[in-house]
Amino acid sequence: MRTKRFLSFAILLGVLLSGCRSDVQPAATLPAESMKGYELYSWQEGSRWKFSLLAGTNREKTLDEITSTNNALEDVDMLRSALDGVSPGQTITWSAKGSLSFPPDDIVRQVEQICKGQGLILNIAR
Repeated sequence: MRTKRFLSFAILLGVLLSGCRSDVQPAATLPAESMKGYELYSWQEGSRWKFSLLAGTNREKTLDEITSTNNALEDVDMLRSALDGVSPGQTITWSAKGSLSFPPDDIVRQVEQICKGQGLILNIAR
């Protein structure tokens, strides 16, 4: 009887803890270093350009994950703040897919300068 209670408790605890894990990592809590670098995405909403900076992984990010309010950076200044927390020498890969796109060249140059100034390696996958 005691073993059954222990097993039931262990299973319940495992189920509860597995629900705490999330594959979505808000930009505010990005690690300073990522083994797989970082992924940068951009898209236009109205007249504004938004960004998302996510830790690199082996899996493709979903559009919902990229554009979620937890990950969306409202402008270049917010992107700059997020990049401030990334260690120099880290690689940032900027890509677009589906409804995601690259902003005008002046904004791209601004992001390039931010990365260069912070010692980050920016790869733009056009």
